[in-house]
This record gives sequence, C-alpha cells and structure tokens, in this order.
Amino acid sequence: MKVLPFIIPKSPSENLVFQIDREERFYDKLHQHEEIQISYIEQGTGKLVLMDGIHQYNSTDLFVLGSNIPHLFKSEDIGNTASKMYTLFFTKESFGEHFFHLLELQEVRRFFEKAQTGFRVLENQKKLGHFIKAMEHKNRFDRFLGLLKLLSRLCDHPDQILSISAPTKVRSLDEGERLQRIFDLVIQNFHRPIPLEEVASLSYLTKNSFCRFFKKHTNKSFMDFLIEYRVAHASQQLARSNSMSISEIAEACGFQSQSNFNRRFKELKGITPTQYRATLP
Repeated sequence: MKVLPFIIPKSPSENLVFQIDREERFYDKLHQHEEIQISYIEQGTGKLVLMDGIHQYNSTDLFVLGSNIPHLFKSEDIGNTASKMYTLFFTKESFGEHFFHLLELQEVRRFFEKAQTGFRVLENQKKLGHFIKAMEHKNRFDRFLGLLKLLSRLCDHPDQILSISAPTKVRSLDEGERLQRIFDLVIQNFHRPIPLEEVASLSYLTKNSFCRFFKKHTNKSFMDFLIEYRVAHASQQLARSNSMSISEIAEACGFQSQSNFNRRFKELKGITPTQYRATLP
C-alpha cells in the first residue's frame, strides 16, 4: 500500500486494538494513522524512518508514535530471522471525548504531551514489553486496565524524543504517494549518489519546488535526510560486521570519502565511527 492515510483494521466496537506482527519484515510503506501506537519489538533490527528523523531499532526496543506521525519500519534482512512486534493502538478519545480529562487520570496526561512528537523508552523496555505481551491473553476489560497502568509507567520512564516537532499531516493522496516514492528511492539507492534532479523528476516537480515540498514535510533538506539515512545504516553495519573496515562501510553506505563519512557521522552521533565501534559489546 503506497498511500496515506492508513486505516487500522478494527471492529466498530473495538476501542483498543492489540496487534501482533510476525513477519519476515515489518510493513515498510510510509503511512500515518489517527491512533497512537505503542510498539514493543521482541525480535528484529532495522530503521524506524520518520519524516524528520531516522532511528535504529533492535530487539527489545519500545516506541511510542503519536497520532498522525508518518512512519515506516525498514527491517534489515538477517538470514532467516523473522521480525516480531506487539502493538497497542488507541486514540485519546477512544474511551470518550473527556475520559482522559478526569481528575483521577491527571497523572497520565503527560503521556499524551510526550506522544505528540513520539519517543523511545530508554529503561526497563523488556519488562514493559512483557507487560504488553501479556495482554494477548487478557479480556477487553483487563486490557483496558493494563493500558492505564502502562500509560502511567511510561510517563515516568526516561525517553528519547523521536521528532523535533509535532507532525504536519499529509493531507492528500498525491502528497502521500509522492513522499512514498522519495522514501523508496532513498531506502533502495542510498549507497549511490542521488542528485536532486533525479528525485525532483521522480516527484514531478522542479528542483526548487521539490526542495520546498520536502522541507515542508520533514523540516530538513533532502540531502540532510539522505545523509542521516546513510549514517543510520552505517551504524548498523559497524555493530554487525567486524570484517568490514570503516572505509569499506563508508563506501558501501554512499559516502565518497572516509573523511566526509567521519565528519558526518560525528555531527549526527557525537562520536567518530571508530569510537562508536569501540563502545559496542
């Protein structure tokens, strides 16, 4: 499916959706939906691609994606290893327009503020993930109570913000398809030079119009987005392969020189590729 928005399948009476994705790779098309998404990745590795940020994910990561944040999970192909994710979908109005305004639920309001830009949980992910997994065998009432407990816990856990600001909703089919083509081009061709003329032509826009369009939806230039994707992929290669040298990884990820790779990597990660590799277990 290459268009936005995406509709979460549910019955008319279902206010909280519990979903298990057990596939070779996760759904990798850019999409957005009204529901807030809490996802625990039990198994898998890859990149979570947002409009204004690219984040690595690994097994036991836990993410919260707010309403209408366009995103995709790009799974890495590692042998025959399947990917598995447990997810809760709901909206702030799922249980009534004013439910979360009740005085008794005041302590969970901070969750909705944090969710607007999305966040990654930094502590006790595995414990929280097992709490989510246990909902598979619970009835609707117990899942509802479990969600309230989970929201309260997530308010207090250290986290990493995923987006700079709340998302600009993609409002038309044409915009969604255009962004999907751009993201597909980067994901499939980041290892080679991608000139602005090529991506503008793919978008049926002039170079200047394309730059304005991309900046509007991602808050960054296309080249900055491309470099961020390359650095994210390089980080995974550094973690996965000791047989490849840093210069080989730089070339495989589309950097024309190791010095440029080192500079860009440090700009985004705060340390050099050599230092990053030294921190890995």
